[in-house]
Amino acid sequence: MKKTIYLISLVMLFSGCTDSGSTADRPLLETRWSLEAMPDENLRYGGSQEPHLRFEAERVTGNDGCNNFFGPYKLKNDALGFGLLASTRMACADIDNFDIAFNTMLLKTTRYQISGNRLALYSGDKLLASFVAAENN
Repeated sequence: MKKTIYLISLVMLFSGCTDSGSTADRPLLETRWSLEAMPDENLRYGGSQEPHLRFEAERVTGNDGCNNFFGPYKLKNDALGFGLLASTRMACADIDNFDIAFNTMLLKTTRYQISGNRLALYSGDKLLASFVAAENN
């Protein structure tokens, strides 16, 4: 009898500690999205700046691994497109054209998807890049 009660208690304890997997989606706006991967790019990022995006009410800001940028974007449901982006023009060594690939990826973007703390940018059904929400926005 004690053994049965012990086993039931253990099952109840562990079932209460399991992760249900239902993490609330982070908002697109006002979240700093740090680049996680660009699957089609064979470039290694070796720069000192972290490539990231931050969507504000009427513009996007960020860094392409070398230069800071800002500009307009269009958002409707899950459709997302970037306008002409202005940026600084710093020369960065050891980034192997990574900044060019990053900016090209943004221009190809047609939609996005957020799942928990992950942001994915797509061109149609093709994944272009994945980002993770930074802990400190």
